[in-house]
Amino acid sequence: MKNPAKQIKIFTVILIIIEFFNGLSGLAGGYGLIADPSAANLGMELSWLEGTPFNTYLVPGIVLLAFNGLGNIIAAILSLKKSKYMNEVAVFFGFGMIIWIVSQVLWIGYKNFLQPLYFSTGLVQGILGLFIRNKMRVMVKRSS
Repeated sequence: MKNPAKQIKIFTVILIIIEFFNGLSGLAGGYGLIADPSAANLGMELSWLEGTPFNTYLVPGIVLLAFNGLGNIIAAILSLKKSKYMNEVAVFFGFGMIIWIVSQVLWIGYKNFLQPLYFSTGLVQGILGLFIRNKMRVMVKRSS
């Protein structure tokens, strides 16, 4: 596909889908951890938190809801509105997701398939943000 405008459009749609997926997942997971800080209803164990700064999942739930949840919803809205900051915000929250997952695995270890899944969606989100930004810059330079 050699049409940069078409590439940007397709990749922006994919980016928005990933941002909403990450955001809605963060809202649901964060709410679940806040509603039950023991996380027993989510199949998690408090013993996993030994050696971390946390005694319950309340603080991780708040961070998950606010950063990964609301942050990615805001990123998706900015992408829908084609904000001039959409790509930087996408990259920020995409790589933030990677940091979240890497920190989680370092602290509590590998627990289930969601960890590599969200690492991957964060990585794709960050890469798409960079790719779209670079394609847009090339288009602007060509039209100048």
